Amino acid sequence: MIFDLIYLLLLLTGIIILVENRLSRQIIVISVQGFLLCGSVFQVYEYTEFHFWMLITLILTFKTFLTPYILIMTLKRLKLIEHTKPRFGYFITLLLFVPGLFAVLKMSNAMKELPVQIDKVGLIYVLLLIYLGILTFVARRHWVVLIIGFVMFENGVFLLTLILNKGLPFGTELIAFVDALLVIVAAVSLQTRADFYKNLVKDRK
Repeated sequence: MIFDLIYLLLLLTGIIILVENRLSRQIIVISVQGFLLCGSVFQVYEYTEFHFWMLITLILTFKTFLTPYILIMTLKRLKLIEHTKPRFGYFITLLLFVPGLFAVLKMSNAMKELPVQIDKVGLIYVLLLIYLGILTFVARRHWVVLIIGFVMFENGVFLLTLILNKGLPFGTELIAFVDALLVIVAAVSLQTRADFYKNLVKDRK
């Protein structure tokens, strides 16, 4: 089924982010993950519905373009190192993934009815995506990667809410994209702080 393939690709992007050690590549992958979210909208809504076009617009604007763009510009402006500062090696990271997998399998088995045409395999992919977002917080120390992990976690929550409720209230839809606003605020704050210290050094010279 095409939608199961989309959810599998979403999960694979999460795994790539977890094991990738270069920030620029992680940002590109989180942009691809944002684009893939459009597939779930096709599953839940008809293209003639208002919510369909609103969600597609929000996803493409915030998750596919704006958030990755802000992260890339911040990376270049502050001249941050590309290394993601992992806390653990690949083996320990994979070990941390195992308990999440078992927890997700147990949780999916407890859900007997799904409101839309999604099987439990797709649901497992979505729950694992949420767990991968949480695991990114644990496995990495670089603040940009922590933001990427938060975005991935929020992507999973957005997907889960969308497929289980077949639609969201308008206010909840906007809240689902608050990650982009947080990224913008964080990036502007860091750039302002960097400029302040740069000017301070020039004044002392």
